[in-house]
Amino acid sequence: MNKNQENADAPPASQAKKSDVLSFKVTGRPLHSDGLVAEFRLMLGFLKKSFSAEIAFRICQKSGSHMIKLVSPRVDGDHAVLRFDETGTNRISSILPSVNAPDIPFCKVVFRPLEVIGHPTMSVVDHILNPSDMSDAVLEAFAEVFGADVLLAMQESLLSEPSSPSKLGAGEFPIIFIPRPGGGDLQVTPVSPALTFTGMRELGRRRFQKRDPEGPRINRGKWIDLAVSSKPQNISGAIGGPRVRFLATMPAAMHQSEAELYRYVHGGRFPRWHDQEVSVWVLRYADMLDATYNNANTRAALDRTADRLIGDAAEFLLDTLADARRRADEDGIVREQLPEPPAIPELLIRRYWGKDPNYDRARMALTSPHFEDRLRKSRLAEEVHA
Repeated sequence: MNKNQENADAPPASQAKKSDVLSFKVTGRPLHSDGLVAEFRLMLGFLKKSFSAEIAFRICQKSGSHMIKLVSPRVDGDHAVLRFDETGTNRISSILPSVNAPDIPFCKVVFRPLEVIGHPTMSVVDHILNPSDMSDAVLEAFAEVFGADVLLAMQESLLSEPSSPSKLGAGEFPIIFIPRPGGGDLQVTPVSPALTFTGMRELGRRRFQKRDPEGPRINRGKWIDLAVSSKPQNISGAIGGPRVRFLATMPAAMHQSEAELYRYVHGGRFPRWHDQEVSVWVLRYADMLDATYNNANTRAALDRTADRLIGDAAEFLLDTLADARRRADEDGIVREQLPEPPAIPELLIRRYWGKDPNYDRARMALTSPHFEDRLRKSRLAEEVHA
């Protein structure tokens, strides 16, 4: 007797939801190796028709890594799939079914990811294409429930080359002509892997979900979607949901100052002060400190130069902190979590000094007793770290 007829051993459907048993997605039902037979029998209980070897061969024959129906839903069913393996690996590429709606429940049996504890999550199809140390146990359990003839039909279909498409629907396929080295042209029709479609659906789902205030930030960008078809089962039941076109508008590249501000708000270093005149005035201040003459006029000039450096640096720090706080509010970051801004001497010294003597002279000038005294007397310097 075919194992498909032994429905008496299958648990009642009321013990589990059909969507939790027959699925193209991970169901969250971890299995022990000795529970595989019971799980397959549970699947069998939800099938309304017998899972025959003919059906098994057909659904595997109409499964591929590339689906021409994604380009045109009017492609003939016998010319709907392609299989290409990834280069540089001995693994066979993942495939998806492209079958008529009545066969989808059977596909949800053999393409369902089985979560066997302690082993990679793999479907029956995966175990046939890329066997693991658990594959023998999975396939034996499958054959015990659905029949050895069903398993053999799947193996014959999946491990043999499917027929290549010989015709395409006119008017809907992009055509590229590539010159041949010996003359003439080669006609090429690009077809994307089916997994890129499912990947774009998952990407779009994350882009359009509402942001959790306490969760991670959603990637930046403006996304617009447009549903173009509500019947994806004509392509593959494994894809599901409406077919959607995306338009993504990414933000323009940041200028250096914008990038430095963004980095600081998110925990990086404080933005650099890029005014080229700063190093000139710092070295001029160093020259004035080294001068041998000392009178009221030179002391007043020295004070004014130090005060100018301190005042301009303090204004840059205050303006940058104000911009950083606005940016933090926009990005949902608590202002108090912003890193401490640098001290004024540190801000002034952070630049390219050319030769080492220039750097040493600048460092000595900015750490001199005179500069520290002017810092203590500066009102703006106090506001920066208030």
